[in-house]
Amino acid sequence: MGLPFDTGLGGKRIFLRVGPTDFRRGIRGMVSLVVGAMNLSMDEKSMFVFCSTSRKQIRIVYCEGAGCWMLCRSVRYGRYSWPMDNGAAAQMTGEELRDLLADPIPLGHLKARGLVTRMDLHI
Repeated sequence: MGLPFDTGLGGKRIFLRVGPTDFRRGIRGMVSLVVGAMNLSMDEKSMFVFCSTSRKQIRIVYCEGAGCWMLCRSVRYGRYSWPMDNGAAAQMTGEELRDLLADPIPLGHLKARGLVTRMDLHI
């Protein structure tokens, strides 16, 4: 059993939850949101991407075998661009997901402005 971020995204359906999501939910709450509000089924061919209300965190829920993964990414500087219209879910490609997970403000810009030091990167 491999890790979801070690596998290729080929053949995976990636769904983006449009609008902010309350991240006080745990993994079970995220799964119930997929099945209930998004009206989609959890399977091994699907990944579900959520953004926090502050747009500083992204979570990905992915099922594998008898369990589910919940991956989380948080940024200190900048905010993620996120669609806020009323659609429940939007499908995206693997390349769009990679672009979405890129840093909102590139690290080189933060270093040049003196906002990030080498010690900040070792959290």
